[in-house]
Amino acid sequence: MIAVDRGSGEKLYTLVFKDSAEDRYIVTLRDDDGETFQIDIPRGTTVKRSLQAKWESPQSPTPHSQS
Repeated sequence: MIAVDRGSGEKLYTLVFKDSAEDRYIVTLRDDDGETFQIDIPRGTTVKRSLQAKWESPQSPTPHSQS
């Protein structure tokens, strides 16, 4: 999932495909309605991201505790 602001605030989209060119990334995203679109992201663009490892999530196949 990637959050993108297309003019009406950030919304989450599903990453469908990414390709890299010499100076940019070409990313294909899909919204909840199934519409796909591409965005170009220049290399070096600052992005915000938040990752959660599977073992840290409720999907984890093994029990764990947060310290």
